[in-house]
Amino acid sequence: MAALTARKVWAGYRGNVVLRDVDLEYGPGVHLLLGPNGSGKTTAFRVLSGILPPKQGIVLVNGEDPHVRAEAKSAIGLAGHRSALAHRLSVVDNLRYWARVLGLASATSEAQIADALRLLGLEGLADQRVGSLSRGQNQRVGLAKAFLGCPPILLLDEPMSGLDPTTAEQLSDHLRGLAARGHTIVMSTHALTEAHRLADDVTVLHAGRIVGRGEPAALRSALLGSSYRLQIRGSGSLPAALEKLGHQWERQRTGSVVVEVASEEAAAILVAGLVGEGVGVHEVVPVRNPLEEVYLQLQKEGTVGDAK
Repeated sequence: MAALTARKVWAGYRGNVVLRDVDLEYGPGVHLLLGPNGSGKTTAFRVLSGILPPKQGIVLVNGEDPHVRAEAKSAIGLAGHRSALAHRLSVVDNLRYWARVLGLASATSEAQIADALRLLGLEGLADQRVGSLSRGQNQRVGLAKAFLGCPPILLLDEPMSGLDPTTAEQLSDHLRGLAARGHTIVMSTHALTEAHRLADDVTVLHAGRIVGRGEPAALRSALLGSSYRLQIRGSGSLPAALEKLGHQWERQRTGSVVVEVASEEAAAILVAGLVGEGVGVHEVVPVRNPLEEVYLQLQKEGTVGDAK
């Protein structure tokens, strides 16, 4: 059984429908929820965590409905845009409060709090009032709260936002370690390069509907077609060789050229052809990673209504 399931879920606020007929099943691993602003990602996290009841459909956490049985929510650690922190309390006192709410044993809670502070680079801010923190710092405290008690399911809405590169890398390693130990992690992010490396699979949400799911490269092919844009650097008469091989090209300011090919196999054939024409091929790289291409296409298409 999947740890987290949504079946035929419709959800929204007042008369505004945001999610439409959403079906999801998530088990152990790192799962990316991808979509432009307004696609419904934040609403999806609120429904999956048991905060916002669906208008239709059902959500199951380890087989139980968190909107019916509040106890099911204890399996979830949520880090959303609203961190539910007390602004007048210090960072460490906020975490101590939530450790008590979660029922963590007092003998181990201080060690867990220290680990969370260290992971998010918050040791130097432990005694600072939350109300005085920047937005990025507040985001990190919200993440630390979500990790308390090491819940088996983590729902992380934009966890990389406001993190410096070192902390983001530490967080990524931590999430991969949790996934390897059987945790289910669902996250959204605009840090698409990091997401490409981190995620086991990607669910694409657009205008409140799921329009694709799978590995990044497979999603790109399914949603955008099979053509690839490659940046090529080489010595010799690269443009002339490309024209002889029947390819159009665009010169870049860096001296490289960009070529469109039909598939990865076609890219390999092109490189072999260039070598056969006496071109020294120094570098062949995609212009963008697959997630960036999918994301940019969704942005061009726009979204519907006031989705969140």
